[in-house]
Amino acid sequence: MHSAKRALLGVFLALVACSREPSTRADEPLASVTAEELRAKVRALGAKAILVNAWATWCDSCQNELPTLQKLADRMAPKGVRVLLVSVDEPEDRARAKSFLADHAIRLPSYLAARPLGPFKSGIDPRWPGMLPASFLFDGAGRVRYFWGGEAYDEELVPVIDGLLAGKPIDGETRFDLAPGATSPR
Repeated sequence: MHSAKRALLGVFLALVACSREPSTRADEPLASVTAEELRAKVRALGAKAILVNAWATWCDSCQNELPTLQKLADRMAPKGVRVLLVSVDEPEDRARAKSFLADHAIRLPSYLAARPLGPFKSGIDPRWPGMLPASFLFDGAGRVRYFWGGEAYDEELVPVIDGLLAGKPIDGETRFDLAPGATSPR
């Protein structure tokens, strides 16, 4: 009887182990996510505003921006604001991205953009040509309301987020490549 319990326990543990895909389960940090899945996660949060930031470990501006986003998320959570991260690092660099987040005390829900990146980018926001970092402000219904192309600072993010929370018409974009005198890449 004792050996039957051990056998059942062994079968159970084997089934659990086989049902897991290392580093790709939906509840694990940096699980792979398509644009449609990310949008579904945004809607499912039930938050008033959701800021999604696209980043990569090799992007210096991203490295500067992530601690700011963590502080923003901590400060604005009581207002119903959530911040999600999506890395565009290569799938084989998932461990490097996880280490980066841990080393910098970034505790935000984080995903890895599914490949190929073209459909991911256009599925998040067709205005996004792919620069990093990039941030997208979604309303609770999962609609992109504002887009920041390039590093965004607290003094740029907060007024737009507060405007969305207050019901103001904030639809728009800020892109560093559209500065005065710059030509549009389109």
